[in-house]
Amino acid sequence: MVAFLCYPLPGMHFRFDQLGKNILRDFFGLVGAAETEVEVPAGDAQRIDVWHVPDPALLVAHPEIEPGLLRSMAVEPGMVEVFSQALDAAELHECLRKRYQWHHTLELRAERRLPLPAAWLLSAGRPDGVLRGFGFAPDAAGPAGLYAPAAEWRVQVVVIGELPRERGTVLLRLLGSARVRRMALRDLTELPGDAWERRVALPWLVRLSFEVPAALLAGLPSEERDFIMETREWYEQTLKQAEERGIERGIERGIERGIERGIERGIERGIERGQLRMTARLCAMRLGRPLAEAEQAALASLLDRLGEERVGEVVLSFSVEALAAWLADPSAR
Repeated sequence: MVAFLCYPLPGMHFRFDQLGKNILRDFFGLVGAAETEVEVPAGDAQRIDVWHVPDPALLVAHPEIEPGLLRSMAVEPGMVEVFSQALDAAELHECLRKRYQWHHTLELRAERRLPLPAAWLLSAGRPDGVLRGFGFAPDAAGPAGLYAPAAEWRVQVVVIGELPRERGTVLLRLLGSARVRRMALRDLTELPGDAWERRVALPWLVRLSFEVPAALLAGLPSEERDFIMETREWYEQTLKQAEERGIERGIERGIERGIERGIERGIERGIERGQLRMTARLCAMRLGRPLAEAEQAALASLLDRLGEERVGEVVLSFSVEALAAWLADPSAR
């Protein structure tokens, strides 16, 4: 269960819900297996926002994910629940019930005793009642904003608005309030172009920003509207920079050939390659794997035939399965 703020117009609840879960899933997917909306067998419908199981080899293979809160969350199997407001007592009890039922299901499947999985409860607001009433205290092993009761409970509450404004928390801060999310976006844009955090978050931020209709955008609170517009501007600037790098390389190659047409064609190819490189990168992030050589060729052909706007729409809006099928379809539209 994900609790998100209610908006005056329909649609944003679902969009912000998906943004948080997709970012978390793709992060945990770097270092193991991760799923969203995991159904917990029980008498009534229960779903875990994100369930993840780490792969020690993948953890070792990603030293760029530095020690910190996110890596701590990823080192053992756990469930993550996200709340856009302050977590309350009833929601805490619901999470614990869900966790115990899921633990029971895992033991039945494994036919043996298993450690109780960790529960990480991400709260955009400060849940004073829960922290005070259930004996949560600041966790000395983590950053500001991390709270835990006695160790045996294996429950951590993360107050997103209290997390330090540093690189190690930037993805988590994208799940906070509108104000916190905007600051996190600005921190994300200042990271190096090849930063792994950008690879995880960019596809979902771009998809959110471009799938919001103009009528819905106009009715949003100013902080949310500014967040979406800043995301669009960042994406467009990223594309422009990719094209400029391509143009520079094209000019260099044209000069090397020493002919005017070579320079002109170099510029054209630079623009095309800049668009292709950025679009291929988004495709790979959406698919969760590098593009095959045939898919790279198909994407280049689709950009030439359908144009950047249509290809971008498909990459950002199609499901993973539909996107893979679209790339494999010679007559795709």
